[in-house]
This record gives sequence, C-alpha cells and structure tokens, in this order.
Amino acid sequence: MKTSNVYEKLTDNNDLSNLFKWFAFRAIIADFVEICDLFEFAVEYYKNKEIKQWQRGYDLVTIYRNIINKEMFIVRNDSGFLLCTFAISNQLPSYYPEDVKKNSNTWVIKSLCTNLHYKNSFIGRKNFVKIIKTADSNCIQKIYLDCVIDNPILELFYKRYGFRRIAIAEHPRYAQDMVLMVREK
Repeated sequence: MKTSNVYEKLTDNNDLSNLFKWFAFRAIIADFVEICDLFEFAVEYYKNKEIKQWQRGYDLVTIYRNIINKEMFIVRNDSGFLLCTFAISNQLPSYYPEDVKKNSNTWVIKSLCTNLHYKNSFIGRKNFVKIIKTADSNCIQKIYLDCVIDNPILELFYKRYGFRRIAIAEHPRYAQDMVLMVREK
C-alpha cells in the first residue's frame, strides 16, 4: 500500500501552516523585527562564548525571504514571548550536492534559533523533536539540515536524533564549511 506524503494533500506546496499548528505559527512580516532580534542576540551570545556559530552574523534577508515564502514558523509561550523560530522547505539550498537535490518528499530545516534567555528550558530540543514528529507523521522520507563544521557539539546533538553526515560544503554567504546531514525514515 502506497503511503501518501504531505505534498500530495496540499493545494499550496509552500504553506505547511496546518502541519505545525499544534505547536507553532507561521511567521508573518509583523514578526520580522522580533525574529531578527532573536538571531542577533544569539549571534552575540555565541561569539561571547567562543562558539563558532554564525561568526559573520546571520543573513537577515534570508529570514525575510523565509517569511515571504511561508517557510518560517515561530513558537511563543503563553505570555506571547518568542521562544523559537525555524524554517521548513522542500527546496534544498544551492550549496547542497546535485544528487541530493534530486530527492523528492524531503524537508530541509533552516534558520533554527531559540531564545537564549530561556536556555535552561530545553526549548530547542523540545521543538526539534516536534519538527521531526511532524515530518514522520506526514510521511516525509528525508529531513536535511546543516551546521557549521566548527561546532561539533551541534553535530553530535543532531546525531542523537538520527541524523548522519552526508557531505561537507562551503556556505556561499558565510564562507564556512558546513556539515550537511540527513535523517531518513
């Protein structure tokens, strides 16, 4: 019996809002400044801790593009504070190998950032698990993501959730080597 994937059920392949509504909202332009503030705080935090993540800042144009493309999602607490943001796309970035881009029924997790003011509450871990569960329940066969090669702790975190390294590629904007990873169902 063939299982259908989420894209067969959608009328708009870019709007995954209903899939994440159990824990996240699709970001809108009005959220842009708040999301940028979250990323800018994270960039400074990582620099101060000497963690090699987003050493050249984060591309705020990408955040805007993710919102316009209906790929950016936000998680808020009951008081409305922004806790986490992430983007999901079925289009892999240009720096991924061509043979990987031929896969269909895939997601790439991008722009995952948590509010570091709440770092002891495991927001990132909890929401990362929810993203994976959402992919699994919607028959997504492969989930891709990447991380800076100089951040082995982050790579280990992803490995704990079933991701494996498939390639290393230079990120065109950040001029840093990225570990490309996949989790297959």
